[in-house]
Amino acid sequence: MYEFINSILELLSPELIIQRGGLLLLLAIVFTENGLFFGFFLPGDSLLFLAGMLCGLPILEVSIYALVFYIATAAFLGYIVSYFVGLKLGKWLLSRPDSLFFKSSYLNIAASYFEKRQHGAIIIGRFIPIIRTFLPLCLGLIKSNFRNFLIYNLIGALVWTSSLVLAGYFLKIIFPDLIHYLEWIILTLIAITSIPLIRQYLKFKRGPNS
Repeated sequence: MYEFINSILELLSPELIIQRGGLLLLLAIVFTENGLFFGFFLPGDSLLFLAGMLCGLPILEVSIYALVFYIATAAFLGYIVSYFVGLKLGKWLLSRPDSLFFKSSYLNIAASYFEKRQHGAIIIGRFIPIIRTFLPLCLGLIKSNFRNFLIYNLIGALVWTSSLVLAGYFLKIIFPDLIHYLEWIILTLIAITSIPLIRQYLKFKRGPNS
Protein backbone atom coordinates (compact mmCIF):
# COMPACT_ATOMS: atom_id res chain seq x y z
CA MET A 1 0.00 0.00 0.00
CA TYR A 2 2.84 2.36 0.89
CA GLU A 3 4.50 1.73 -2.46
CA PHE A 4 1.23 2.46 -4.28
CA ILE A 5 0.74 5.77 -2.45
CA ASN A 6 4.37 6.69 -3.07
CA SER A 7 3.92 5.96 -6.79
CA ILE A 8 0.88 8.27 -6.92
CA LEU A 9 2.78 11.06 -5.20
CA GLU A 10 5.63 10.68 -7.67
CA LEU A 11 3.17 10.85 -10.56
CA LEU A 12 1.86 14.16 -9.20
CA SER A 13 5.30 15.66 -8.61
CA PRO A 14 6.35 17.82 -11.59
CA GLU A 15 10.00 17.63 -10.56
CA LEU A 16 10.03 13.83 -10.36
CA ILE A 17 8.08 13.53 -13.62
CA ILE A 18 10.81 15.40 -15.48
CA GLN A 19 13.69 13.83 -13.53
CA ARG A 20 12.60 10.23 -14.12
CA GLY A 21 10.68 10.40 -17.39
CA GLY A 22 12.27 13.27 -19.25
CA LEU A 23 10.62 14.81 -22.29
CA LEU A 24 8.57 11.74 -23.25
CA LEU A 25 6.81 11.42 -19.89
CA LEU A 26 6.33 15.19 -19.80
CA LEU A 27 4.51 15.09 -23.14
CA ALA A 28 2.50 12.04 -22.11
CA ILE A 29 1.29 13.84 -18.98
CA VAL A 30 0.34 16.96 -20.94
CA PHE A 31 -1.54 14.88 -23.52
CA THR A 32 -3.35 12.88 -20.83
CA GLU A 33 -4.43 15.92 -18.82
CA ASN A 34 -5.72 17.66 -21.95
CA GLY A 35 -7.12 14.63 -23.74
CA LEU A 36 -8.43 12.10 -21.23
CA PHE A 37 -10.98 13.03 -18.56
CA PHE A 38 -9.38 10.80 -15.91
CA GLY A 39 -6.21 12.92 -16.14
CA PHE A 40 -7.81 15.99 -14.56
CA PHE A 41 -5.71 15.63 -11.38
CA LEU A 42 -2.36 15.82 -13.20
CA PRO A 43 -0.14 18.88 -12.57
CA GLY A 44 -0.37 20.70 -15.92
CA ASP A 45 0.46 24.33 -15.07
CA SER A 46 3.24 23.65 -12.59
CA LEU A 47 4.69 20.99 -14.90
CA LEU A 48 4.96 23.44 -17.81
CA PHE A 49 6.50 26.16 -15.66
CA LEU A 50 9.02 23.75 -14.17
CA ALA A 51 9.85 22.38 -17.63
CA GLY A 52 10.78 25.91 -18.66
CA MET A 53 13.02 26.31 -15.62
CA LEU A 54 14.79 22.99 -16.26
CA CYS A 55 15.04 23.43 -20.03
CA GLY A 56 18.63 23.31 -21.26
CA LEU A 57 19.91 21.57 -18.13
CA PRO A 58 21.10 17.94 -18.21
CA ILE A 59 17.72 16.89 -16.83
CA LEU A 60 15.92 18.28 -19.90
CA GLU A 61 18.35 18.76 -22.77
CA VAL A 62 16.20 20.33 -25.47
CA SER A 63 16.00 23.83 -26.94
CA ILE A 64 13.32 26.12 -25.54
CA TYR A 65 11.72 26.51 -28.99
CA ALA A 66 11.47 22.76 -29.48
CA LEU A 67 10.09 22.35 -25.96
CA VAL A 68 7.29 24.86 -26.55
CA PHE A 69 6.47 23.24 -29.90
CA TYR A 70 6.37 19.69 -28.51
CA ILE A 71 4.22 20.60 -25.51
CA ALA A 72 1.83 22.75 -27.54
CA THR A 73 1.42 19.88 -30.01
CA ALA A 74 0.66 17.41 -27.21
CA ALA A 75 -1.91 19.80 -25.72
CA PHE A 76 -3.49 20.47 -29.13
CA LEU A 77 -3.80 16.78 -29.99
CA GLY A 78 -5.11 15.99 -26.53
CA TYR A 79 -8.01 18.40 -26.98
CA ILE A 80 -8.91 16.84 -30.33
CA VAL A 81 -9.05 13.39 -28.72
CA SER A 82 -11.17 14.71 -25.86
CA TYR A 83 -13.57 16.41 -28.30
CA PHE A 84 -14.21 13.12 -30.09
CA VAL A 85 -14.57 11.26 -26.80
CA GLY A 86 -17.30 13.74 -25.88
CA LEU A 87 -18.86 13.42 -29.32
CA LYS A 88 -18.98 9.62 -29.26
CA LEU A 89 -19.19 8.76 -25.55
CA GLY A 90 -20.39 11.93 -23.83
CA LYS A 91 -24.00 10.84 -23.34
CA TRP A 92 -22.87 7.45 -22.09
CA LEU A 93 -20.53 9.07 -19.57
CA LEU A 94 -23.32 11.29 -18.26
CA SER A 95 -25.51 8.23 -17.74
CA ARG A 96 -22.87 6.61 -15.56
CA PRO A 97 -22.77 7.11 -11.78
CA ASP A 98 -20.11 9.45 -10.46
CA SER A 99 -16.75 7.89 -9.72
CA LEU A 100 -13.31 8.93 -8.55
CA PHE A 101 -12.25 9.72 -12.13
CA PHE A 102 -15.45 11.19 -13.56
CA LYS A 103 -18.04 13.44 -11.98
CA SER A 104 -20.87 15.01 -13.96
CA SER A 105 -20.43 18.19 -11.89
CA TYR A 106 -17.00 18.72 -13.53
CA LEU A 107 -18.64 18.60 -16.95
CA ASN A 108 -21.37 20.97 -15.80
CA ILE A 109 -18.82 23.47 -14.48
CA ALA A 110 -17.01 23.38 -17.85
CA ALA A 111 -20.33 23.84 -19.69
CA SER A 112 -21.20 26.84 -17.51
CA TYR A 113 -17.79 28.36 -18.19
CA PHE A 114 -18.25 27.95 -21.95
CA GLU A 115 -21.76 29.44 -21.91
CA LYS A 116 -20.42 32.70 -20.50
CA ARG A 117 -17.31 33.01 -22.66
CA GLN A 118 -18.10 30.96 -25.78
CA HIS A 119 -15.06 29.96 -27.84
CA GLY A 120 -12.81 32.31 -25.88
CA ALA A 121 -13.23 29.85 -23.02
CA ILE A 122 -11.08 27.37 -24.96
CA ILE A 123 -8.16 29.80 -24.60
CA ILE A 124 -8.76 31.14 -21.08
CA GLY A 125 -9.97 27.82 -19.69
CA ARG A 126 -6.62 26.24 -20.55
CA PHE A 127 -5.23 27.96 -17.44
CA ILE A 128 -7.85 26.52 -15.06
CA PRO A 129 -7.51 22.94 -13.73
CA ILE A 130 -10.50 20.62 -14.33
CA ILE A 131 -12.01 23.09 -16.81
CA ARG A 132 -8.89 22.56 -18.95
CA THR A 133 -9.60 18.82 -19.00
CA PHE A 134 -13.39 18.73 -19.26
CA LEU A 135 -14.07 21.64 -21.62
CA PRO A 136 -13.21 19.84 -24.90
CA LEU A 137 -15.22 16.84 -23.72
CA CYS A 138 -18.17 19.17 -23.17
CA LEU A 139 -17.74 20.77 -26.62
CA GLY A 140 -17.75 17.36 -28.26
CA LEU A 141 -20.90 16.43 -26.35
CA ILE A 142 -22.80 19.51 -27.56
CA LYS A 143 -21.33 19.09 -31.08
CA SER A 144 -19.70 22.51 -31.14
CA ASN A 145 -18.47 23.65 -34.57
CA PHE A 146 -15.32 21.60 -35.13
CA ARG A 147 -13.57 24.13 -37.37
CA ASN A 148 -13.93 26.90 -34.79
CA PHE A 149 -12.89 24.46 -32.10
CA LEU A 150 -9.66 23.66 -33.98
CA ILE A 151 -8.77 27.33 -34.40
CA TYR A 152 -9.29 28.22 -30.74
CA ASN A 153 -7.70 24.96 -29.64
CA LEU A 154 -4.53 25.85 -31.54
CA ILE A 155 -4.45 29.39 -30.12
CA GLY A 156 -5.14 28.13 -26.61
CA ALA A 157 -2.44 25.45 -26.79
CA LEU A 158 0.15 27.98 -27.98
CA VAL A 159 -0.80 30.66 -25.43
CA TRP A 160 -0.96 28.25 -22.49
CA THR A 161 2.27 26.49 -23.36
CA SER A 162 4.40 29.47 -24.38
CA SER A 163 3.33 31.68 -21.45
CA LEU A 164 4.09 29.12 -18.74
CA VAL A 165 7.16 27.49 -20.28
CA LEU A 166 8.78 30.79 -21.26
CA ALA A 167 7.93 32.32 -17.86
CA GLY A 168 9.83 29.52 -16.14
CA TYR A 169 12.69 29.68 -18.63
CA PHE A 170 13.33 33.42 -18.39
CA LEU A 171 12.76 33.54 -14.64
CA LYS A 172 15.56 30.98 -14.27
CA ILE A 173 17.84 33.15 -16.43
CA ILE A 174 17.07 36.32 -14.46
CA PHE A 175 17.12 34.65 -11.02
CA PRO A 176 19.30 31.50 -11.35
CA ASP A 177 19.20 30.80 -7.61
CA LEU A 178 15.45 30.04 -7.84
CA ILE A 179 16.34 26.60 -9.17
CA HIS A 180 17.12 25.65 -5.54
CA TYR A 181 13.55 26.42 -4.41
CA LEU A 182 11.55 24.26 -6.80
CA GLU A 183 9.25 22.84 -4.11
CA TRP A 184 8.14 26.30 -2.98
CA ILE A 185 7.67 27.45 -6.55
CA ILE A 186 5.46 24.46 -7.33
CA LEU A 187 3.33 24.97 -4.20
CA THR A 188 2.90 28.66 -5.06
CA LEU A 189 1.84 27.82 -8.61
CA ILE A 190 -0.69 25.25 -7.40
CA ALA A 191 -2.19 27.81 -5.03
CA ILE A 192 -2.39 30.51 -7.71
CA THR A 193 -3.92 28.27 -10.38
CA SER A 194 -6.49 26.92 -7.91
CA ILE A 195 -8.00 30.37 -7.32
CA PRO A 196 -9.90 30.68 -10.65
CA LEU A 197 -11.17 27.10 -10.30
CA ILE A 198 -12.53 27.81 -6.83
CA ARG A 199 -14.17 31.02 -8.08
CA GLN A 200 -15.79 29.20 -11.00
CA TYR A 201 -17.03 26.43 -8.71
CA LEU A 202 -18.59 28.94 -6.32
CA LYS A 203 -20.29 30.73 -9.22
CA PHE A 204 -21.62 27.41 -10.46
CA LYS A 205 -23.00 26.55 -7.02
CA ARG A 206 -24.73 29.94 -6.71
CA GLY A 207 -26.56 29.39 -9.99
CA PRO A 208 -26.73 30.85 -13.51
CA ASN A 209 -27.57 34.38 -12.36
CA SER A 210 -24.44 34.82 -10.27
